[in-house]
Amino acid sequence: MTRKEMLLLPWRLLRTLLKWLGIAILGLLLLGASAYGLYRVFSMWTYETELMEHDKPYGGGDMRIRGRQVMVFKPIGPEIKFKDMTEEEKKHPETYQPKVTEPWMDSSAERRNRATIRLLRGDMDKGIRRIFEKPGQNGAWWLSPDWQTMYVTTDWSNRLLPNGPDGYGQRWHTLWKSSDGGQSWRQLPWPERTQPGQPLFMADGRRGFLVADGMHIWRTADGGEHWQEIVLPHWVNQQLTGHPSGNGLLPMVKDARATFSAFDLADDGTLRVAFYVRKARLAAGIGEVTESTLLYSLPFAITQDELARKWLQPDVVLPQQSLLDIKAARDGGLHLIALLGQVQPETVDTIQKRPAAYLHWQNGKETYRHAFEERVIPGALFVGPQGQLVLAGESQKPEQIMSDAITLVSTDQGRSWYESDDGMAYAWYYEAERNRIWKYQFNSLYWRVLE
Repeated sequence: MTRKEMLLLPWRLLRTLLKWLGIAILGLLLLGASAYGLYRVFSMWTYETELMEHDKPYGGGDMRIRGRQVMVFKPIGPEIKFKDMTEEEKKHPETYQPKVTEPWMDSSAERRNRATIRLLRGDMDKGIRRIFEKPGQNGAWWLSPDWQTMYVTTDWSNRLLPNGPDGYGQRWHTLWKSSDGGQSWRQLPWPERTQPGQPLFMADGRRGFLVADGMHIWRTADGGEHWQEIVLPHWVNQQLTGHPSGNGLLPMVKDARATFSAFDLADDGTLRVAFYVRKARLAAGIGEVTESTLLYSLPFAITQDELARKWLQPDVVLPQQSLLDIKAARDGGLHLIALLGQVQPETVDTIQKRPAAYLHWQNGKETYRHAFEERVIPGALFVGPQGQLVLAGESQKPEQIMSDAITLVSTDQGRSWYESDDGMAYAWYYEAERNRIWKYQFNSLYWRVLE
């Protein structure tokens, strides 16, 4: 080593030490930020109990909570079991390939065919059990305020049969009702090839609607024994992509037709529905509209003659916007969640990403609008006991692969929104009576009070 190199050696050692010290500090900062982020997520939540730890396969669903009572609506696939490793396989774990216990478990079509619609009920102290289970890949449900009357619809496609004319598998549907809190169930008369969709009922559990894809609405006044279809004009069923919401579009389907982008049943029995049209000629004073969402309020007792006039006079016309949710406001107006921008043409099969906004409408006009950041993907909107607005949603930045579950809360009629990160959640529920959120994660139930 030369004299010069000897003189430079301490400096090089110092520079190397500083370099690794800097890396270590950066690592600690990142670790601290991560830990703080996790702390913020978990410190907000109060652990309540373990739930559904014995119900397999594991998974969440649509949850309801009433006192200490819990109910979960859970569309889920079959349980897949794997064989134990042999002694020889244990010697070479790096080449081990899991083997299912039954041949059908290796077939995606067979697995889909064994999917079920499951409903569980119980309490936080004694656990919950299954009270309903029928075949189906999709379904919907309605629960009365006293938890006595329930309606469940199922949608089952036989994945082993050739596709039907709509490009999907051939489908069968059922409609079920319980009047004793789920102890017993009765299948209601319903055409098995007609999709019943989402049940929506008034508190008495007798007067209500079914709202289904393809622009179909039925109503009943006798608890589902008889149904009357509410006829929509032919021009509403325009050819559109799978879901006009714009986010999370289904793959394009041949001859796909329009669907309701948002609907809600108010306490007084008024059904509000919204759908997107490419072009429509409405009543005088409105005229022709293009690339717009039309929103209607339909009283439960509206007649067919009144409907014929009603379809030409929507309550709200939103040019180049789609509605995602509708809720009645205490001031007589409407809380709306919308996506901004027109729906892309049917020939485009890429997922459309549009920014979202909150809108307040009253007396037939928009009184306020709040635009969310583009990363916000809105879900369901709820109204709290003091008029708080609670929006379940997700946040996904362009560089993110997975989205984060978030809750946005407004206490000033939608003018400003406080956002909180909910972390991972398999199920989520807003308990309006106590103004708190519940979430189900890793077989554990947590809650937190909204500020």
